[in-house]
Amino acid sequence: MPKTQFLSNTSKMPGLSISLDARHCVTGSKLAKIPGTTCHGCYALKGRYRMPNVRAAMARRFEFMRSADFVPRMVEELRTHEKSGFFRWFDSGDVQSVQMALNIVEVCRQTPEIKHWIPSRESAIWADALEHVTIPDNAILRMSATQRDRGPSSNWANTSTVHEKSEPIGHACPAESQGNQCLDCRACWDRDVVNVSYHYH
Repeated sequence: MPKTQFLSNTSKMPGLSISLDARHCVTGSKLAKIPGTTCHGCYALKGRYRMPNVRAAMARRFEFMRSADFVPRMVEELRTHEKSGFFRWFDSGDVQSVQMALNIVEVCRQTPEIKHWIPSRESAIWADALEHVTIPDNAILRMSATQRDRGPSSNWANTSTVHEKSEPIGHACPAESQGNQCLDCRACWDRDVVNVSYHYH
């Protein structure tokens, strides 16, 4: 099988993902400068994400996601490489525009054999996009809270929060106690799980 140049293989998750440079997040880049937010101290702004080769790869992915033929190429990438049946959008970074959001939804629609998890803090972008399309049944848009130790947004069916000093809300992500891996947990991809709470790290 040829190696993919666009998809990421993270050790934590069951399947592949795609990443963009977190420095370019529309909302997250602002939150990263504010103590107490869920983006302050962001893991995707330190460690290996700062390495030149990693940033170069994310720059290629950014151009790929903005290309006119992104949808058919991404569908082919997933059909060729994603064998677990579970895919995460943005292990780093976030959706950049309404058009990118529409393209993501179309990719999900064309790959019904894969369960897609779309975490995001870009509520305005997604609100605009969802005036034109509906998230298909094999995908979940999970809107992330912007403040640590705060409740989730009431405007979205599926959400996530970050607990540091408070008790988790809803389903507590078990990764912290199992080697920073999902193992058999698939809560993030499950629409029946209203909120997933991640421990701040």
